[in-house]
Amino acid sequence: MKQVSVLLVGVGGYGAGYVREMLDHGAERGVSLAGVVDPFAAASRYYDELAACGVGFFDTVEAFYAGNGADLAVISTPIQFHAHQAIYCVEHGSHVLCEKPAAATVEDVERMIEARDRTGKTLAIGFQWCYDPAMLRLKADVDAGLLGRPVSMKSLVLWPRAVSYYKRGLGWAGKKYDAAGAAIFDNVASNATAHYIENMLWLAGEGYGGVDVADMRVQTLRANDIEMFDTIVMDAALENGAGMFFVASHATGPDGWQNPVFEYEFENATVRYGMLGGDSDALVATFRDGAVKDYGASSTGGCDRKLETAIALVRGEAVPLPCPLEAAIRHTRAMAMIRAKRPEAEVFPSGAARTDDGMVWVPGLKDRLVRCYENREML
Repeated sequence: MKQVSVLLVGVGGYGAGYVREMLDHGAERGVSLAGVVDPFAAASRYYDELAACGVGFFDTVEAFYAGNGADLAVISTPIQFHAHQAIYCVEHGSHVLCEKPAAATVEDVERMIEARDRTGKTLAIGFQWCYDPAMLRLKADVDAGLLGRPVSMKSLVLWPRAVSYYKRGLGWAGKKYDAAGAAIFDNVASNATAHYIENMLWLAGEGYGGVDVADMRVQTLRANDIEMFDTIVMDAALENGAGMFFVASHATGPDGWQNPVFEYEFENATVRYGMLGGDSDALVATFRDGAVKDYGASSTGGCDRKLETAIALVRGEAVPLPCPLEAAIRHTRAMAMIRAKRPEAEVFPSGAARTDDGMVWVPGLKDRLVRCYENREML
């Protein structure tokens, strides 16, 4: 088995999951740590374990590659750094697994595609559901035509976030640009719940390339004091004629949780995931003739499957890449269309929001958004 060296770019936040995977399972996978790039690595809860392994720490990718190399670079940094770091890594000989979203702008993703093609390196994007076994089984049936063409898809996710969520790290959350002028465009749809927009675009398209949004009606709102939005209702038409409806919010309050739920209508079947008012990871298709197919439990969590796929690709194994840049750019284009349709988020009316225990939220918003989802209506 070919040994694979891995550079971890960003070890805080979501990147900590990749650290844990490497520390716990690196040896059995035949991979080793080539280094860590993170100017704040000392703040990582795994810093001491990494240091004990003799790992080198670097502030920038430039500093690492000045005297080192890696077979694979795993990028888990804030959005504004994705394009530059991914391009630099492939240009210096590494394959790349970059966390979602691919980048903040379509132009940045296009630059990533150009660098990938020019260097011949793999550049995978970490939208987790693309790597999920149950979701891949569903995707195979969709592509085989067993469900018929996609007709109408809708998804809902309500994940309340405290003010501390927007203050974490370098304070980039909810911002349009960072201090250096780099685009971020971080919002509820571009980051935390990006998986569920991307999943509809990915499943509705052919192969692993996805499909673009053709047009949309969209409402973006904010209760928090941020530059972007924490709540969205979007009614979109896809280029292949299917409809797509999406509802998400970070402002529904401490009791306003609704984990992901969706209902996808195809010509021959309806696919459902999740449970309104509850929690379920069952992914089930009910066919028009009454037949039912259970694809198994499905989850967007975890780094293991993404890392395993990237390592296999580095080794030259004949495995597919389920989330290439061609799929990820569909989500980036949808985000650009949202900004074009709604350059500024609407602020919830004065007095509508309240603050409790460090959380800004809108009473009654959860029920209103659930009705939007059930009835496919705007807020």
